[in-house]
Amino acid sequence: MTLVYAAGAVLVLAQIVGIYALVSRKADLVFSVLVTAALVVAIVMGGYGLYHQIR
Repeated sequence: MTLVYAAGAVLVLAQIVGIYALVSRKADLVFSVLVTAALVVAIVMGGYGLYHQIR
């Protein structure tokens, strides 16, 4: 269950970075790539964690 919680934490981090980018009006390619990478990491971690929990 630890990977699922870590994936949730990465999703929260991605939201915080996205909100910061919009508030500071610096929503450019760097922030969009960072948020996209965080979302991909969260999906992989969550899927891996759920796979091992079910299995």
